[in-house]
Amino acid sequence: MKNLAVVLFFTSLFTNLQAQKIVGGEWSVGPRFGGSSGISLKKHSASNKSAFELVAANAFDKKIEGFSLTALYQKLAPLNENGQLSAFYGGGINLNFKDQTKFGVSGIIGFDWRLKKAPLTLQLDWLPSWYFINESYFSGINGAFTIRYVVNRKKFERK
Repeated sequence: MKNLAVVLFFTSLFTNLQAQKIVGGEWSVGPRFGGSSGISLKKHSASNKSAFELVAANAFDKKIEGFSLTALYQKLAPLNENGQLSAFYGGGINLNFKDQTKFGVSGIIGFDWRLKKAPLTLQLDWLPSWYFINESYFSGINGAFTIRYVVNRKKFERK
């Protein structure tokens, strides 16, 4: 029953994001290294003003060790004229699977840099999480560095 609820939640989240026009932008994927290490998939909007990120990782916080899945919506604020360097903030949900499934919310703040001469993005962020289902716990140690390959760079080239 919990798995059905998770599937329904993510389906409604993706439907909502499509309604907000998170289409037409870059897709990027790559490893995440830090408080939770794993894989990050990020989708930028065509306007480059928002993004959606999905992180599948292994958490290293002693109280929430195990596999975690995090879905985040982010607002981007360009820090230079061409939009290569952006600050961002946002939030979303977090599921942690070990002995029992824990559910919570996460916030994120950081910097995203798109390299001009290579199809890569670099991200430095802080991703604190508060779990409140199946245990109440705040984890504030999740800082990370992510390197992503831009999958559709030929379709979406920066000027």
